[in-house]
Amino acid sequence: MKRLLLVFLMLSFVSLLADIVYEGGRSVSGAFLEYLNTPQIMVGWIGVGEFLGTLLRFLSGVIATTLGSSSALWGLTIVGYTITCLSIPMLALTSSWQLAVLLYALDRVGKGLRTPARDVILSEVAEPMGVGKGFGVHELLDQVGAFIGPIIVVAGLSLGGYSLAFKILLVPGVLAIALISLSAVMYPRVRSVVKKSVGAGFRQLGAGFWVYTASISLLGLGFIHWSIASYLYKAWGLLSDVEVGLSYTLAMLVDALVAVPLGVLYDKYSFKTLLALPLSSTLFALLLSLRLRTLAFASSILWGIVMSGEESIVRAALVRVVDRSLRPLAYGLVSLFFGLAWM
Repeated sequence: MKRLLLVFLMLSFVSLLADIVYEGGRSVSGAFLEYLNTPQIMVGWIGVGEFLGTLLRFLSGVIATTLGSSSALWGLTIVGYTITCLSIPMLALTSSWQLAVLLYALDRVGKGLRTPARDVILSEVAEPMGVGKGFGVHELLDQVGAFIGPIIVVAGLSLGGYSLAFKILLVPGVLAIALISLSAVMYPRVRSVVKKSVGAGFRQLGAGFWVYTASISLLGLGFIHWSIASYLYKAWGLLSDVEVGLSYTLAMLVDALVAVPLGVLYDKYSFKTLLALPLSSTLFALLLSLRLRTLAFASSILWGIVMSGEESIVRAALVRVVDRSLRPLAYGLVSLFFGLAWM
């Protein structure tokens, strides 16, 4: 049990370190591409990476299910983290907008490869403490990294420009790669992988899984993207540019703070806890539609709650929906359908 807890903590700190890299790089992505004189139409190609990343989440689950080996599961996780943790720091070496767009897109590809495989491992090593609480703690540390990353980049920019800012991100990136590799050494055999054909896996998922997937996809369809919400905050004159940034910071703070409580509630009340997500999403849309400045920050709190739940208890609940041997395929499918629904 001590080894499981240690591996769980290591995986959580890997996410913290990787998010420092990813969120740090993303925080200045638009400004950096403009600095490189990137044509506006080409900035949208970063979205191709998002789409490929979404498709690769499913492919990752299929590969892990078909190969049915712990090595495949860890391999996908390590390769995915390595792509992200190296592609963003490599921006320090480029003066070409074409290469910069490619590197930003590669980061999303890395996330797509690793996410389902990592979630399978995480769901297994978190079982002794409670899967809900485990995913909650993981999301908390993830958000800590998301908060630290942009601060590090701002410091690097002020001291030595973009080159120094991206070079600094290599430090947490290398640490993340080393830590995920050590995790694989400490927990080489993942019990949740059983070799089977994809067709057999689909047949064994059962009606409950598809109902769950449909429900989560509907949540994605109804959940307003922050880019749209922040645009409306500005277009309707509800918040200034600075206040929009502050509202996003508030949403991320809420995301971090409610992750563990949501996980604890899930372990106690199971699927009933998930009802908080569509309710919060609906209330968020309602408050936004009222176009009242006094409610703008309150709506961002609700957005943070939904985001936190999607990253924690939505993933934790899947453990009770499918058999252990089907988790790789199940995580890949849920990630695919939610990602497509939310695009």
